[in-house]
Amino acid sequence: MLPRDRADRTADLVRDLSAVERRLRFGEILRTIAVALPLVAVTHVLLRRTGMSAIGAGSLAAALLAAISGLWLSRVRVRWLPGAAARAVEAACPSSRNVVITAEELLRHPDRAAPPIRARVVHESAEIAGAIDRAQVVPLTRPAILAAAALGFAVMLVTGVSGRAARVAVLAVHEAVQRVRPDSTAGLTVSATIVPPAYTRESTRTIRNPDRIEALQGSRLNLTVQGGGVWRVRFGSDPLDARVSVDTTVVDLALTRSGYLALEPAVGDASSSRRLLPVTVIPDRAPTIRVEAPGKDLLLPDATPVVGLSASATDDFGLQSLELRYTKVSGSGEQFEFKEGALPLTITRESGRAWRARTDLALSKIGLAPGDAMIYRIVGRDERPGEAGLASSETFFIEVAGPGQVALAGFELPPDRERYALSQEMIVLKLERLRARERSLERATLEQEVGNIAAEQRAVRANFVFLMGGEVEDEEAEAEHSHEIQEGRLENTARREIVDAIQYMGKVEMGLATINTTAALPPARAAVAALQRAFGRNRYILRALPVRSRVDPSRRLTGEISTASDWRRALFPPAPDATVDAARGLLARLLDLAPSVKSGSAAPQVLTTLAEEALAVDPAAEDWQAVSKNLLQLRDGRGTELERSAVLNQVVARVAALAGSASLAPRPLERNGALRSAWAEERRR
Repeated sequence: MLPRDRADRTADLVRDLSAVERRLRFGEILRTIAVALPLVAVTHVLLRRTGMSAIGAGSLAAALLAAISGLWLSRVRVRWLPGAAARAVEAACPSSRNVVITAEELLRHPDRAAPPIRARVVHESAEIAGAIDRAQVVPLTRPAILAAAALGFAVMLVTGVSGRAARVAVLAVHEAVQRVRPDSTAGLTVSATIVPPAYTRESTRTIRNPDRIEALQGSRLNLTVQGGGVWRVRFGSDPLDARVSVDTTVVDLALTRSGYLALEPAVGDASSSRRLLPVTVIPDRAPTIRVEAPGKDLLLPDATPVVGLSASATDDFGLQSLELRYTKVSGSGEQFEFKEGALPLTITRESGRAWRARTDLALSKIGLAPGDAMIYRIVGRDERPGEAGLASSETFFIEVAGPGQVALAGFELPPDRERYALSQEMIVLKLERLRARERSLERATLEQEVGNIAAEQRAVRANFVFLMGGEVEDEEAEAEHSHEIQEGRLENTARREIVDAIQYMGKVEMGLATINTTAALPPARAAVAALQRAFGRNRYILRALPVRSRVDPSRRLTGEISTASDWRRALFPPAPDATVDAARGLLARLLDLAPSVKSGSAAPQVLTTLAEEALAVDPAAEDWQAVSKNLLQLRDGRGTELERSAVLNQVVARVAALAGSASLAPRPLERNGALRSAWAEERRR
């Protein structure tokens, strides 16, 4: 915390940053003069040579100077904002470790940190900003020399020079402009026409020179590239067939997955002028169906009641149908009978995208008897062809009390009954649904939902562990030394499959602990397959309950100590994450290239390759799109060394955040929480 004898340094920090802002603004004005004055002087000379009067040529030249200066300064205004000033101070003093940038953000957003922390950061930033030389932060010597040279050159042209000197000046200005912007794709025009699927009834749209393309899955893209000769177009690493004319390239493709388009000239250096265009394919979400009433499992005393059911359904483009499907379960033990059916619903269409449905479930007409159960859900589909648009609500139970069961009308099933309704198949379903919308969730929300699934997975695994009488490290060795049913235990393939399923469930928990649904889904599916094999071969499971054994006192201290050995449970290696591995590899290469990138001497081919590799990791992610765009900006070599350093710092910060996305955020232990270390407990005592 900030000591009491230190005063608030907010005013000092604002004053120092304002001084840096003024130098940045003045530097941009000098650069504008250095570029605009020669252009205006050449224009004045050319107008005079056409026969225009000196007053008219001077007026047009002055208007052109004002227009160029105003337009350029309005475009580069962000270069002297407080954030740019803070980045300039950080670039001049790398040992500050982003303290000044953090302080500038806290000045604009004070609520992002506690007052003591904000005061400490501002105080340290004020000391750094006050101690550093402002001329070192924003050097103005070179821009001033260029502006003075441009002014003298303009005066010489206006006061009278030969035609040869004017041509030389025009060529020099042209070369200067080319050095400022060496982008070979400056004359390139890209038009993207997106045709949505017919069932959406949305209109076709055309985007000119897009930075990225977003379209619904199933749309068709017509890409037209004009200018710069003939271009090759590929989607990722796959080349696309194109219709080529003299100066136009046309590509037509169906958008089924996210990726990126790479535009390369057919002739010349492709790496230095390659253009990358991210393509984000948005999947059509399945309908969202929710049972509003009764919205819970019911245990009824008999089959005479009529249960009123109401539900709602929404879709992003339009619904096509809704119906109630049920499964009637009769019998007990191994003599279960299942009968499936469907019931119509009374539907009220609030709009094409929102429906409401209701019906009355007459249990006696369905044929429920004491001890029977009805499992029901609402199933609907949108207007997509095929089964892709099919969705269902949560599944609910209605059970009629059997002999010996006591239930009140409409009584909800107790929590312990719901606990056993959890299944490994439901874990797989929830993981698949979470993966489908994982990219749109914030980190905190994703951690919460993954934690809920992990809790359910632990509950399912605990049930099977309890069913098997505990965990066994070596099932065959344990069976061979058992005296209960020695021969039968080795032949019980169902037990082996269940043990395998329990091990797969452990791998699922490990994947969920690292917030990695990609690593958790395959073992979850493998656990389902193992359980299906187990219950498909042998329906009996040995030792359904743990056996309570008594310790024989006569056997204490009778073992052979020479046979005692240490043992440790084998730990599974962490699940690999391709995104994190790619981010770490890219981060290492960026740090190696940092000096050459800042000086502008980095090879364009290397930066182009890095930009495409970054975009190939996840073309639909905004972070990777921004990394790729910034790398291409560094390849083009625009801006000063200070500006290139700021862009490089942004790229490194983004990639570093992506490289650490798989790490678990530390959570402080609550003082009065249920978890407490044994050593802390002993010290308290």
